[in-house]
Amino acid sequence: MTYNKRISSFLLFIVLVLTTIAGQTNSKEVLEWNSIKINNKLPLICKRSNLLDLLGKPDKILDPQSLDICTSYFEKDFDYLVWGRSRFESTNSQAVISSIDIESGKIKLVSPKITLDNFITLDKIKQIFPKATKDAEELIIDDKGKVVSIKLATSHKNSDDGWLLFFKAGKLVRVDYWIAC
Repeated sequence: MTYNKRISSFLLFIVLVLTTIAGQTNSKEVLEWNSIKINNKLPLICKRSNLLDLLGKPDKILDPQSLDICTSYFEKDFDYLVWGRSRFESTNSQAVISSIDIESGKIKLVSPKITLDNFITLDKIKQIFPKATKDAEELIIDDKGKVVSIKLATSHKNSDDGWLLFFKAGKLVRVDYWIAC
């Protein structure tokens, strides 16, 4: 084998290895945080006043001090704004998604890839996120009972946060923005 053929073969080998590695690192299934809008209007972290304009007066405001929580999006003091069973963490100026009760039909999460609303089924999620659904778990969660839980990444970057999608009887019932403790 000539020197040029050896170099060409070696370079081709390197390209194949790099392509394989790149494909593996980008193979996780992602529902991009930055692409999602609340009711197709507001980003997931928004001005508190804009969220109140969109959803109206909350049913209640909870002090997290009285709740058993392990972590928060905000490093400073915050409250939970609650509409039905949906919750947003909120400071005086900002609000961020925490847990959305999809069954109520009041709030949906819209991305270019999918709209997470009360019409989404587990079968639809299996079509879009087949790898994530293979790792689905059965859990019992408060106010919903036994559900199937699917975890999705919020970006292609390594991160401890994620989306938890909960299904009951094959229908999407809740979406949580999950942050590791």
